[in-house]
Amino acid sequence: MKLYNQMALAISFIIITILASVMAVSYQSTKKDMLQSVYEASVNNIATLAHTLASAQGDEVIMMSSVDAAFDSGYYKSIEFRSSDGEFVYKQEDSEQIESVPAWFVKFADVANTPISEDVLVGWESIGKVSIVGDTAIVYKSLYKSFVRLLYLFAIFTVISLALFAVMLFYILKPLKEIQKQAEAIMRDEFVYQEKIPYTTEFKEVVKGMNQMVKKVEYIFIKGSEALKRNQELLYIDPITELYNRRYLLLKLPDLIALENRANGGTLVFLGLGGAEILNQSLGHANADKVFQRLGSVLQRVAESFDDGVAARVNGTEFIIVLPNCEAQKSLEVAKEIHTKYELILKKYELLSEEITLDIGLYRYRPNMDVSELLTKADNALTHAKADEYSSIYVYEERDDENAMGKEQWREIIEESIEKKQIGLKFWSVLDTRSRKISHNVMSFTIDNGAHKEYFYGDFIAPAINLGLVSKIYKLALDTLLTNKHSQLGDKLCSIRLSNEFIKDPYSYETLSFLLKEKAKELPFKLSFELSDNFVVKNPILVGNFIKLFKETGCEFGINAFTGDSEDFSYLKVYNPRFIKADVSFLLDQSQDSMGALRVITDSLGLEIIATSVRTSEELEQLRGMGIYSVQGPITDEITKSITE
Repeated sequence: MKLYNQMALAISFIIITILASVMAVSYQSTKKDMLQSVYEASVNNIATLAHTLASAQGDEVIMMSSVDAAFDSGYYKSIEFRSSDGEFVYKQEDSEQIESVPAWFVKFADVANTPISEDVLVGWESIGKVSIVGDTAIVYKSLYKSFVRLLYLFAIFTVISLALFAVMLFYILKPLKEIQKQAEAIMRDEFVYQEKIPYTTEFKEVVKGMNQMVKKVEYIFIKGSEALKRNQELLYIDPITELYNRRYLLLKLPDLIALENRANGGTLVFLGLGGAEILNQSLGHANADKVFQRLGSVLQRVAESFDDGVAARVNGTEFIIVLPNCEAQKSLEVAKEIHTKYELILKKYELLSEEITLDIGLYRYRPNMDVSELLTKADNALTHAKADEYSSIYVYEERDDENAMGKEQWREIIEESIEKKQIGLKFWSVLDTRSRKISHNVMSFTIDNGAHKEYFYGDFIAPAINLGLVSKIYKLALDTLLTNKHSQLGDKLCSIRLSNEFIKDPYSYETLSFLLKEKAKELPFKLSFELSDNFVVKNPILVGNFIKLFKETGCEFGINAFTGDSEDFSYLKVYNPRFIKADVSFLLDQSQDSMGALRVITDSLGLEIIATSVRTSEELEQLRGMGIYSVQGPITDEITKSITE
């Protein structure tokens, strides 16, 4: 029970008890005073009645008349005369119910009036004894009126007291609600300050302490972010051109050409500078470096003109630009523009392009290619460019396989699968190597064409994106996950990687919102969604809307393909994902300082680091040495199988 409710109940009980006690005391006091008044009146009246009866000189008729007259006056409940010899007894008693007083109150009040007796004397001789009981009807009536009045006052004062108390308690405990919000935010690993310090001393000290703690954690996060950025620059940035280096390119290429991110592939531009020795001899190393810097600036601007474009210096005289979703013709125009600007640089330093050459090989790649194959074919394109005596630019574009299905064939298969709900779900495990238990599952899906021909995600996702069917096919997969039972999931987290193209689809948000609001909260397992790190950084508004939807519907959120190349890691603080997933090659490539800085960031935010694409036990041991125990990849199937056996 909340503190407010506990205090409200306790003080309400005290207030009600005090008011009820006051009411009871007032009631008893009124009752006592009334009974005393009736008793005193009865004492005064019995002497007069005894004298009247004595005057009758034993005449029974006169005595009866005297008793009747006294009884009719209405001051008595009963009058009884009993002669000394016991032969004459006369009694009058009122047995009627008291008017305007309910029976329950008569029973509750229980007014007991003491009988009063006195001898009737004629001279010095007693002829009998008269006994009277005062009329209590007036006492009941007065008490009932007082009781009702006290009850009304009790109700009014109780309501007013409780209302005033509620208002006072609200304002007194208002700072506590802010403290509670701050504490809940801290538990969610969010940095929240209380700008308004409470007046109450105890609350003031608590708020100051929590603010100080948040500042310290945020300071650790900031320092960790700065250290990670510095270390990433040392690891992955060429110091002369400030382009990425070969090390970074090899880590980044798999994500850049991933099928779920780039359905149409792109172009890899491979540039080779010839005559570097002449350049150094003519200008000296310092000015030669300036030429490289200017060329690097040109290449960087080209890369930035494409979404997720990357420019890298792979060695002293060779450069690569990755241009996702860039067709061959467009890349040829880009290459010519680079060449023109390169010649202007040489002209500035009075150098000849015939002596210091720039050859450019262009390779139009398919999505999901092997990285080594991609670089080999790009290198072949550069070799052709160098060998061509008429042009320094060569375009190499592979044509689609003649046996590959066309656009309309894929449309028919995908639309039929959607219509007939021919979809299958696949689940891959994320393993905690410490407990050797599955921590959560990652969902993928397949389709078939109704002829028992199964197509995997990598087969159909590119055509689905190109045909504008990605939102529909994800909707079917999610609907299947949310509607059917999946015993293999148990109560664990189930994570779904959303492709960049799905997030960009204008219908995806509405589709996902409808499904989650209708079904997500009733699931026996926890649902999580993954977005790629680079996409999250570059699309804050779009991603922010989806993350808000995830949190509103009780779903988790994680980041995959993390490469730590952001200029500012505060987005992790803002979005507060549950985990980040990074390729094992990226994690193992980190220096000790860089990994330490990354751990500072994740620990300050309570993030779990999950290594993906883990294949060998050697990689697993290296990860364990770095304090990373959650893994995903082929190794998890081997470990899970060995456990079950």
